[in-house]
Order: sequence, then structure tokens, then C-alpha cells
Amino acid sequence: MWFLGRSFAFLGHVDPHGLAGRVAPRLRDPRRDAASAFVWQRSDAAPAAGVLARFPDAGDDDKTVFLSQPWFEGDPAEFAALVSEVVARHAHEGVRLDLPAQSPDRVERLAASLAPLGFDLDVLRPLSFELAETPPLGAPLVLEGWRPEADTAYRELVARAEGWPLSDGRWAWLKRASGPFTPDLWFLVCEAPDQPPVGYALCGPRSTGFEGVYGLTAAGVIPEHRGSTEMLRRLLLTLLHELWGVSPLGRVEAELSSRDPKLIDILRSIGFAVGDPCPVLRRLPA
Repeated sequence: MWFLGRSFAFLGHVDPHGLAGRVAPRLRDPRRDAASAFVWQRSDAAPAAGVLARFPDAGDDDKTVFLSQPWFEGDPAEFAALVSEVVARHAHEGVRLDLPAQSPDRVERLAASLAPLGFDLDVLRPLSFELAETPPLGAPLVLEGWRPEADTAYRELVARAEGWPLSDGRWAWLKRASGPFTPDLWFLVCEAPDQPPVGYALCGPRSTGFEGVYGLTAAGVIPEHRGSTEMLRRLLLTLLHELWGVSPLGRVEAELSSRDPKLIDILRSIGFAVGDPCPVLRRLPA
């Protein structure tokens, strides 16, 4: 209750300890939750910062440390020191701190405190699409699945489409960002089998079968087609039909940066439901 009260006070709640008292009885496993709560305290001084942390298990494909319920009092460097100490305790590839319900000024304070640790502030929007609602395809493209001997070509194409280099760490992270790496769900996209690629689509299976759920990690087209939405729209429709053929009652989920409103708008236009934006602090592989 004490930890929750500090977190609610940081959010600006008018009765943080009263709210903590009402929430505490609903916790399923208070001992487990307490074991995930970390506090920064120097010698005999009062606790200065706190955060909840969920670490990846050894068998998890996604090696991300998830942080939540942040709070600090006074020097924001105390919060940064706590985060640095906590994430160093477990092997990981990325760190993520979601900031729902945080006011813009608190988001900026948290972002400023973690910027020296390499955290980047972004605003993510969740999207979802029911494959049973897949619209007509129109002019299809050709999807070519990943092959080990073509890994370098895939990597170079994605880097050219995105406009920034892909390190070994970021490439490995992308392969597992939406579930176990599945070569059949990583596509280069061509207009015809004998034509060079015009784009790419990277997916991962969160569950499989008739009602499978697929994560859309990333999709894009090469610079020559960025001036028009037509090629990217054809690419996404072709992808939906490919997934629909495997899981006709399945679903596609994505979480995209608001820095790419064009892709979000295209997905909305073909039937994706777009959720509310959420500020997120992330540190991904360089």
C-alpha cells in the first residue's frame, strides 16, 4: 500500500493513500508484487524513487524488461540510478516504461531523467484487425519468405526502406519482437517473382491456428515508392490475405509510433482499429 500510495501521489491523485487502500485488496498476489517493487534509498534518508519491474524469463523470446508505476521525489537522477541498477540485474535486450495517465510535465521529467541512460520518448498507438474482415485484394504483390542465405539481402532492404542502419543487436531483436522468429512470416515483397523487392513486412506469431494472433512488427517500402501510399497499401492488403489464408478467424495486432502517421492512416483506412496514444520510454538495442 505504501508503494502504491507513492506512485499515485506522483500521478497527482488527490487522495493517493486512500486510493492505495482501495486497490490493495484487489491484488492477486501481494507478495509477488512486492518482490517486483524496487525502491532507491541512501543510508538513513527517506526513499527517493521507486518502480515496478517485470523481467523476462529464460525461455522468453522477447528479452525486454518492462517497468511501471514510476515515482521519485526531488532529484530525478535518483530515479535514473534506480532504473540503471534494476535493469542491470537481469540479462535483457530492451527496456520499456509505459506512462499511461501521466501528465505531460511528468512525462517530460521522466524522459529527461532517463535520457542519459539511452532511453527515447515515443508515443505508441495500438492497432488491431480481425482477419475475417479482410477487404478485397485488388492488385496483389508477391511475398517471399525469409531464407538463411538471403538474410543479408533482407537486412539491407529493411535498412534502406527505413533510412537507418540495422545493427546486429537490433536485427536480432526485430526477429523476436512479436513472438518466436518464424521465417514464413518475414517477407520481402515484389511486384512479380522476377522483379526486385519493393518493400518488406515482418510479422511474428503470438498464437497460431484457425484463430491465430499475429504481431505486425514493421512494414515499409523502398524510398522510390515513399511518395505515394498505393504501394504500401497494396503491400498491407497482400499481407492480410496471406495471414487470412492461414487463420481466417484470426487477428493482427500492431503497436506503431506516432512518428509514422502515414502508416497508421493507411492501416486505419483498410479497417484496423486504432487505440489511444500512450507515451512510452524505451531503450532498444543500438
